[in-house]
Amino acid sequence: MGPFETKEACEQWKEEYNLPFDVIPDEEGTLFKELSNGWVPYSILVGPDSKVILWESEFNEAGFSAAIEKLYEEPEAPGEVAPAVKAAPRPGGRPWGANIVILGGGAGGLVAAYHLRQKLPKGHRITILDRQPNHLFQSSLLWRAVGLRRADQIQRPLSDLVRKGVEFINEPAVQIDTARKQVRTPSQEIDYDFLIIALGAELAPQEVLGFDEMALNLYDLEGAARIHAALNDFSGGKVGVLVTDMPFKCPAAPYEAALLVDSFLRKKGVRERSEVHIYSPEHQPMPIAGPVMGEAITKVLSKRGIQYHPLFTFEWISPGDQMITPSSGEPQHVDLLLAVPPHRAPEVVKYSGLIGSSGWIHVDPHTLATEHEGVYAIGDVNNIRLANGKNLPMAGVFAHAEAKVAAERIVTEIEGGKPEASYNGKGYCWLELGGGKAGFASGNFYADPEPAVRMYPPTRPAHWGKIAFEKWWLRHWF
Repeated sequence: MGPFETKEACEQWKEEYNLPFDVIPDEEGTLFKELSNGWVPYSILVGPDSKVILWESEFNEAGFSAAIEKLYEEPEAPGEVAPAVKAAPRPGGRPWGANIVILGGGAGGLVAAYHLRQKLPKGHRITILDRQPNHLFQSSLLWRAVGLRRADQIQRPLSDLVRKGVEFINEPAVQIDTARKQVRTPSQEIDYDFLIIALGAELAPQEVLGFDEMALNLYDLEGAARIHAALNDFSGGKVGVLVTDMPFKCPAAPYEAALLVDSFLRKKGVRERSEVHIYSPEHQPMPIAGPVMGEAITKVLSKRGIQYHPLFTFEWISPGDQMITPSSGEPQHVDLLLAVPPHRAPEVVKYSGLIGSSGWIHVDPHTLATEHEGVYAIGDVNNIRLANGKNLPMAGVFAHAEAKVAAERIVTEIEGGKPEASYNGKGYCWLELGGGKAGFASGNFYADPEPAVRMYPPTRPAHWGKIAFEKWWLRHWF
């Protein structure tokens, strides 16, 4: 049964559906917090031989259905081994060098291209494909939302990479053919020897009816500009920051958004006649980082008078009366809604044979390699399960580190060596509080049994450090 249910409710549910097995309550939510990602309980499917067939911390209906189908498959004959995924021979290869294709010009794709170009002779071709003409420094979107940045300050043309010896094709990948080792765009077919998929997660606001009419998107450039305009016009009322679905990238972002909005309203002089609320399906802020981190952020929110609504399982929004409705509990009225839209794997990878049962690309956690020859997946598009059964968060810092590992392994293989580069699960992030202060957290997310993450108290130097990192990033790679 779900979290915080009573024994009586479980008995009623068992009787209503005539269940032949016991339904056990989790009245304190203990199991829910241990066996969930903060909202969705783990999906655990056990076969008749008592072996776990599927264990995922994100529910994906298609993946779960596929796993169930395996229960009914005919067993393989003794000694029969399923064929490994192999690439077909490629016609017309490039004898003068390897062709390395990178899908996506975000954090991971940019870093991978840079390191490959630095370490490989010019005879090897490195190409980035992206439907967008510019690289956007995602971490600065929140500063854009409160007027601390202009759009041109947080973007760089991907075509500038030509100066670094990296080709750029401003087209989307529409098909990935791992058998033929080929990527197709609307206008051409591109052969590859190595492929790095760094497409990130696609935003899907269209999945929420009324999103465009009522919500302002925290995660894109246009949405950030609209938020800034709305805050400039805001004279008081209730501001809501809503997480519509999980997982979502940059786990700290909704909390940073609320804190920056609080700071903006204070500076404007309307905070006393305003309320700031966060509605999240998580049982605590950034649950993957552990209870200490969650408690620290909760205290910061409380100190600022920001009201936090955990386990808010969003159902729908009503633009007509400005209401957001949870699956249980009272609907909430807001005057201004900033929202995190649903995140999904890009369409091109859904039909590539690369998607796992989680709905994302499964990779080796240390090498970032997929099961397909020469294909790596880094950043938000991949799925890495941690020792505690939860997933590595979606964040640029992980894409950055994973890109270096994937690039190093490709270089070593091209040079005829044995790849040894390995990702260790370490990462860090800033938590922007507004008012010129920021917190900082770092640790080892691959630690067993739980990620070992430490959060440092908010300081002005930490805020300056985040600014310095932004400036370095936009200068260094271009």
